[in-house]
Amino acid sequence: MKKALKIIISSVLAVAVVTIIYGLYCSNTIEIKNYSLSSDRISSQIRFVFISDLHCKEYGEKNSDLVAKIKEQNPDFIAVGGDMVNKYSTDDHVMREFLPQLAEIAPTYCILGNHELALKNEIDFKNDIDLTGAKLLDNESVTLNINGQKILLGGMSDFPYYEYNAPDYDTPERYFWDEFNESSKNCYSILLHHQPEYISNHVDDAKIDLIMCGHTHGGAVQIPFVGGLIAPNQGFFPKYDKGEFDFDNTKMIISAGLGDAYPVLRLNNCPEITVVKIN
Repeated sequence: MKKALKIIISSVLAVAVVTIIYGLYCSNTIEIKNYSLSSDRISSQIRFVFISDLHCKEYGEKNSDLVAKIKEQNPDFIAVGGDMVNKYSTDDHVMREFLPQLAEIAPTYCILGNHELALKNEIDFKNDIDLTGAKLLDNESVTLNINGQKILLGGMSDFPYYEYNAPDYDTPERYFWDEFNESSKNCYSILLHHQPEYISNHVDDAKIDLIMCGHTHGGAVQIPFVGGLIAPNQGFFPKYDKGEFDFDNTKMIISAGLGDAYPVLRLNNCPEITVVKIN
């Protein structure tokens, strides 16, 4: 009986050790995730990098390893999908050291995630981001000229249709959402928005070509043939964990992100740099 118990305990410990080692590997090994999209509104290829949810993590000194991998992708522009910081600290030096390096590679545009929004009264993100050479899109848009074609790039910093804003939804986000939808009729449009689980309810009526999101951390643990285990706001087995999702007129791509706000090891779900090619 004692021998059997020892075997069971040893087996459990061995599985635990292997799981921890594998989790540490998955949590610290950056993958390049490529997406190829097509649109009759695009006449020549556009290539951009999307990253999200760094949460003050560093890959190499001042994120030099991460910067090198992004540079290798040769993007036309870089989009940063929020949560560069942790809401538990007002120290944003990792973000301030990281963004200038991205801005040297290509024009870089950022939005605010829920962690930045939690600190918006304590940190001047507009000042801190714009001083790096990157540009904050806080419920605003820019028109990019890439390879002779116009691309409308917008950043929405919060969800416009929370129940507590009902019934009139008189918020900057609601007006920006309506304006961006209207402007999307004129050229290919890309919207950066941190949280996919809310905006997905309104995408079917949108005119937007592509929405880029983060926030979910890829579901933390990816279970084969099932998907992500848990995601903020969605709970267990989230519908929107990571990857590409198709709606009537819109595609939505969710990045697994780069860091972790909570002490949870990733399993089958490495941090990622998202590369999108549109032809």
